[in-house]
Amino acid sequence: MRYFILVFMFVNILFAKEYIIGFAQDTLANDWRAAQVKEVENEVSKYPNLKLIVKDANGKVSNQIRDIQRFVDQDVDFIITSPKNAKITSLVLKKAIAKGIKVILISRTITTDDYTAFVAPDNYMIGLDAGEFLAKHLNYKGTILMLEGVKGASSTLQRGDGFMKVVSKYNGIKVIRKGANYLRNDAIKVMEELYKDGVKFDAVYSHSDSMLIGARSVMERLKKPIVPSVSIDYIKQTKQAIKDGKQLASFLYPTSGKEGVGLIVDIINGKKVPKNTTLGTIMITKENVDKIDPIF
Repeated sequence: MRYFILVFMFVNILFAKEYIIGFAQDTLANDWRAAQVKEVENEVSKYPNLKLIVKDANGKVSNQIRDIQRFVDQDVDFIITSPKNAKITSLVLKKAIAKGIKVILISRTITTDDYTAFVAPDNYMIGLDAGEFLAKHLNYKGTILMLEGVKGASSTLQRGDGFMKVVSKYNGIKVIRKGANYLRNDAIKVMEELYKDGVKFDAVYSHSDSMLIGARSVMERLKKPIVPSVSIDYIKQTKQAIKDGKQLASFLYPTSGKEGVGLIVDIINGKKVPKNTTLGTIMITKENVDKIDPIF
């Protein structure tokens, strides 16, 4: 009993101080990124001594670097970020670590060890599984359109590398790679250009549900065949698309916001946190779509 009281007092002492968390987000124009911020806000609201400041980089690496640098200059206690560019962002985060600021990376990482903790699902493994699933569905022959996310982001690189690791084994499969920045509107533009140029493909692997939703809207508007497709995130619109037979599968990809705040709370309470935490994921198909809730 005495031990419990001492622990309770210790936690209360820690939380008597206000802790400032700066969240340097890539963009709020993306529905998944907006949901990630919302999840962080919801978790932070549970702790009265945590204060959150959110900055929107509007999809620009330079803005995100500026936002992080401002947090460093303000001497915040924690920085949460999902780096738009794994290599460039590592330079400014090194300054944060050197100043004693704890850096929590969620869903994307950097190219150095200059961070406190990183939490995300395994993007490379998702790419491997998506590649094997789609290749098998096509009977190992055909052309796959890969809609890629933000150039230079760790999630984009790993989702692409994992997928190519698998499909490159099959001589009958060709891959067309097009960047669409995880955005619906960008995917719409890519699809319109492909159809205008007469490019043909037999399936789509999209690095996000949002891009695939945009791509499929073009297929429907232009009355093109709805080709077999696989994406990542698993949001409500994707659940319905799978139920309707318009999409083969999606990989559940939690935002990592809740877990990121949990790491901050553990650090404040004096707990040792793991450098890297891998969250579980699952492939959603018509067989299990009614058993698993979308992330938002």
